[in-house]
Amino acid sequence: MWKIKGTTIGGLVCGLKVVRRDGAEINWDTAIVRALGCFLSMIVAGLGFLWIVFDEDRQAWHDKIAGTLVVRTTRPESLV
Repeated sequence: MWKIKGTTIGGLVCGLKVVRRDGAEINWDTAIVRALGCFLSMIVAGLGFLWIVFDEDRQAWHDKIAGTLVVRTTRPESLV
């Protein structure tokens, strides 16, 4: 869903969207690298996700690897 909507179902509910740091649209390569990076973030006892608390840009490890940011949206998007 990152490629198609720029977010997941949970992101839609919480008003979050994944964007690339360079401002370009999320492509398949970025989405796949981010998804694989999620496993790395999770495999080390979830430390990659906890990193958000300490990072200046609030990026998890998989966001740093893929060059993405999670931002708040101003209006909710539909699931369709």
